[in-house]
Amino acid sequence: MPVASRPVAPWVLLPLFAAWPVLAGADSFRVETFAIHGATAQELRADLSRLGPVGDTGIRGDAYTEYRIGWKFSMTFKDRSCRADRAAVELDVTMYLPGWVPPDGVDAQLIATWDRFSEVLREHEEGHHRLAIAAAEEVRRRLRARVRAASCEGLRKKLDDTVNQVLRDYREKQQDYDRDTDYGREQGANIL
Repeated sequence: MPVASRPVAPWVLLPLFAAWPVLAGADSFRVETFAIHGATAQELRADLSRLGPVGDTGIRGDAYTEYRIGWKFSMTFKDRSCRADRAAVELDVTMYLPGWVPPDGVDAQLIATWDRFSEVLREHEEGHHRLAIAAAEEVRRRLRARVRAASCEGLRKKLDDTVNQVLRDYREKQQDYDRDTDYGREQGANIL
């Protein structure tokens, strides 16, 4: 693959909801594939460039890992202070990967190249997934801390600000990961 200046794997990190008093929490992960077609490396590259997912940056890539982190907690006002209880954090991850069914008669070397490309691309996206899991765990850890405030509104703001800082920190870690791996190219995602 010609090395382009576009990312292979953009990602997104957004809160689903903030501080609802209803308690729930679950993590989800799914892989969705998008079909590409072709009988040559050039045709596959052209289809990837045309059909690859568009990330939150507006840039089309070969794959995309999107995740959202949401948090909820209940609040109790007692003894002139407010305390957060029973925090729940949700992590929702969707990984978008290309899928190709080789047409009859396609060169075996192209199939092997595609298989390697798909494997490396998935490994790169798994790196984004691991960072998403770490971000959700850090949010859980921060919300479980025994934090109190004079008012529930003040506590809600403090906890939301704390979580939003974690989200910003992990957004930077995601960007660092892409820079450090040259959007997966250093890991071998530039073979197609």
